[in-house]
Amino acid sequence: MQIDVLPNGDNGHMHLALRGELDALTAPKLYEKLTQLLQANPAVKQITLHCRELSYLSSAGAGILLMCMDNFAPKGITLALAEVQPEVYNILDLLGLTKLMSVSHA
Repeated sequence: MQIDVLPNGDNGHMHLALRGELDALTAPKLYEKLTQLLQANPAVKQITLHCRELSYLSSAGAGILLMCMDNFAPKGITLALAEVQPEVYNILDLLGLTKLMSVSHA
């Protein structure tokens, strides 16, 4: 999986694009990257993951998204998913994550 930092609208909102598959192998890399970015940018309060090119999401990938939400929420940081492909959205919806975070379709 590739993670690209996109240009920000302001310092409080970080945008990242995800490409490839978010699974047991790549999920820890996403968490590590988000943690590093938040340490380098302490003013960030909103993270939007653009998922147009995310082709697959496993239960481990969904679990890491949930872990991010749980770990970042006490710091006042929210996580949103944008441009989610139907196949990935179906998995998120099945697991109930669409009720816990903002998720928009591609």
